[in-house]
Amino acid sequence: MMKLFVGIDVSSKKLEVSMLTSDISAKPLFQGTFENDLNGATEVKKLILKLNLSQQFEKIVIGMEATSIYSFHPAYFFENDDDLAQFNTQAVIINPRDTKKYKDIFEIQKNDSIDAYYIADFLRLERYSTSLVRQEKYVALQRLTRSRFELVKSLSRSKQHFLENLYYKLNKLVVNDDLNTSVFGATMLDLLTEDFTTDDISVMPIEELADYLNSKGKGRFANPSALAKTIQKAIRGSYRLDK
Repeated sequence: MMKLFVGIDVSSKKLEVSMLTSDISAKPLFQGTFENDLNGATEVKKLILKLNLSQQFEKIVIGMEATSIYSFHPAYFFENDDDLAQFNTQAVIINPRDTKKYKDIFEIQKNDSIDAYYIADFLRLERYSTSLVRQEKYVALQRLTRSRFELVKSLSRSKQHFLENLYYKLNKLVVNDDLNTSVFGATMLDLLTEDFTTDDISVMPIEELADYLNSKGKGRFANPSALAKTIQKAIRGSYRLDK
């Protein structure tokens, strides 16, 4: 019995498809283009099932290269489709370096339809190392952890950028080891960026500044008077910017 090998060259918008059997002397059963969406993948599936109905393949292998995020949806679709699951169907993700080396033996021209053909032809060798389609929960966890990582990096960059700007305005405050609180707290941010000017803070009575910190911080500062003195001293000792 023959096997069916479906090579798919995936882009953000298109699925270039080539279908070969295990008979190396036979011409491709199909070559064509579909949309990279649910409708396009469903059309590919229907075509596979139609061919299988007439030829009763021993095995069906659907393969595509790992292409950023674009291969996830079609690979997951073919791996988890109930109709295809009734047959000996396997969806695989292939390392693009392997298929490129294989294609370079025969072709130099870059063409998506040719790429799809050589993906299918590479699958036909059955010597590929595959990356199985990842389970949905694994992908969800991967996306969450990567998104959190990017947010943390973005937050760190933003904080560093803020501190650089604050250093121009109040250099002594940024490098002050006696501050004992974060300049990124809500109270400190309001004090430094919204409620008062630098000159206002520098001449404000310590008691008034301490009351502001205690009220704004809802009593969370252990010693608002000491903090007020530290802030005022740092402001008075910082370089001044002109207009």
